[in-house]
Amino acid sequence: MDLPHQKPIRFAQEVVCHDEESILVNVIFPYSPTLSMVSEAAAQSSAAFKQDDKTLIGFLISLKNVEQICEFTKVEYNIKIKKEISLGSMTEFSFELMDDNNICARGSLTILLQN
Repeated sequence: MDLPHQKPIRFAQEVVCHDEESILVNVIFPYSPTLSMVSEAAAQSSAAFKQDDKTLIGFLISLKNVEQICEFTKVEYNIKIKKEISLGSMTEFSFELMDDNNICARGSLTILLQN
């Protein structure tokens, strides 16, 4: 994944699988994550939807309905991210942080791409 982030704040590691609707991204945290770290990992994971070689800067502009469902006990998870709607340079995504088949957190975020 093409991200400017470096350790320790680069959480999104690699695309595990994808289909037309969603992408599954492996994320690794330096320690058990906070909900803020999960939200940042989801924002980083949205970069997996990039479809061309053009380098763009994205800004996380909103979070909504973000909730922790279970205790975060590991450092490695998968994030399933789905593109919900795009309006010009803004895109809203939904995400689920998953530990095996259990959903540990979920929410929505909006990314603004700089032209």
